[in-house]
Amino acid sequence: MKTLLLTGVLLAVSGAGAVKVGVLIPLSGAGSVSGQAAKNGYELALDEINKAGGVLGKPLEVVYGDDASAPAKAVPEFVKLVTVDKVDFMAGGVSSAVSVALSGPAKQYNTFMAWIGAAATPVEDAFADHKYFFHYHPWSYYNFEAILGFFKTLKDKQGAKNIAIAYEDGPFGSAGIDATVDAFKKAGFNVVLTEKFKTGSGNFGPLVSKAKAAKPDIMYWVGYDTDALPLATEIKQQNLKLGLIYGTPPSWPVGFEKNPLANDIAGLSLWLPTSPNKESAAFVAAYKKKFNNVTEEYFAPLAYVNLKSLAAAINKAGSVDKDKVAAELARINMPTPFGPLTFSKSLKTQYQGFKAGNWLHFQFLNDTRVPVYPANFSQKPVVWGK
Repeated sequence: MKTLLLTGVLLAVSGAGAVKVGVLIPLSGAGSVSGQAAKNGYELALDEINKAGGVLGKPLEVVYGDDASAPAKAVPEFVKLVTVDKVDFMAGGVSSAVSVALSGPAKQYNTFMAWIGAAATPVEDAFADHKYFFHYHPWSYYNFEAILGFFKTLKDKQGAKNIAIAYEDGPFGSAGIDATVDAFKKAGFNVVLTEKFKTGSGNFGPLVSKAKAAKPDIMYWVGYDTDALPLATEIKQQNLKLGLIYGTPPSWPVGFEKNPLANDIAGLSLWLPTSPNKESAAFVAAYKKKFNNVTEEYFAPLAYVNLKSLAAAINKAGSVDKDKVAAELARINMPTPFGPLTFSKSLKTQYQGFKAGNWLHFQFLNDTRVPVYPANFSQKPVVWGK
């Protein structure tokens, strides 16, 4: 008993004063592909941080919580991390609906938030007045800016004119849908269909039937990884003729690229393992060494950058004082697999990291994701189905 008590005391002493970061991500549920990729990125960053001396002279600690992409689960997990585990900083965040729900507790506890996902504008609205909210992922209007630029080239080169829009009924898909339609119209496109669906339902039959009658050139869908295969299956079964299927899920289903239904489907990504910069190459090599594979999910390097930059800011500040850490993170200029990380104002929040210029467009070709736009990333021309 004395030995056990002594061991407990020694462990408590060894952990005393260590900086703790709470990471809240979907390790189960609809967003788990993104969440698991993010966890790998955090684990790799944690290894490197602690190997280099840790944070404030001690090993950095990370405490994970699973939000399951469900607000009802996320809020108590968040409160537990802040009040029971007593983390010094919060990181993570994938789901927009979850993040909106967390805005109340975050403000109540005055929590420092270094957030990697949650791109819908209701999240930006919810955190607009929170001075410790750092957002790494581009907001949805930055995403759409990149998509619109790509679609304009398809209009010029392929004659793409008619667009059908399918969007999930949560904040991720629904926020700003009217502005999206208006922007397409102002750019000279005909929006021939806008149809809402419920993520995870798998019921795309009526939607695809309507699209078939509308005869779009591009099917533009905004949903999650669970929607990719059911939608592609229904399009195949109903023989819907399209120039391009273009999706914007945060992550794609595991192994989707190996499915013949994925052929020529296009999407948006902040990063691919073929991204041509030395930080990307270094990340890919380190990731492969640790996990014995290579990921194509950008939430892995995004989480890696998230934790590395936060740790660097804490060390630079010399304490866990939130104002000091915020000041250091606000002026960071760090090379990353996505290009330089700096923070500047968005439309409503004080600290926005990556923006429209960081996006690239790919197609599933030959069982992999091949960059097709913009020109400086392109490896092959776009495969157009019409």
